[in-house]
Amino acid sequence: MKTKKSYEELSKEGAARWEKMLAFAKAQPDYEAIAAEVNAGIDAAFAMERARKEAGLTQAQVAERMGTTQSSVARMLKGRLTLASFARYLAACGKRAEITIHQL
Repeated sequence: MKTKKSYEELSKEGAARWEKMLAFAKAQPDYEAIAAEVNAGIDAAFAMERARKEAGLTQAQVAERMGTTQSSVARMLKGRLTLASFARYLAACGKRAEITIHQL
C-alpha cells in the first residue's frame, strides 16, 4: 500500500528535481546564450506590459493604434515579435526603446 506524502515532502522532491535539471542545463555549452535570449524575451514582454499600463491603454487599443488585432498583440507578449514590432508597440504606447549591448 502506498503512503501519502505530505505537501512538504512533495515540495522538497520537486525542488530537488528542479535543481538537478538546472544543473544539467547549466552544464550545456550554449546555456549562457540561450538563457540570455530567454531573459531578453521576458524583459521585452514586461517592458511592453508596463508601457501599455502606464499609457492607460488596453491591448485592443494598442492593437488599433498599431493597425493590427488584439490577438496579434497578445501573441507579441508571448515572444512572437520582431524588433520592428516591438518598436511599433512601444510607439503605440507613446514610448521608445533604447538597446544596450552587454558581454555574456
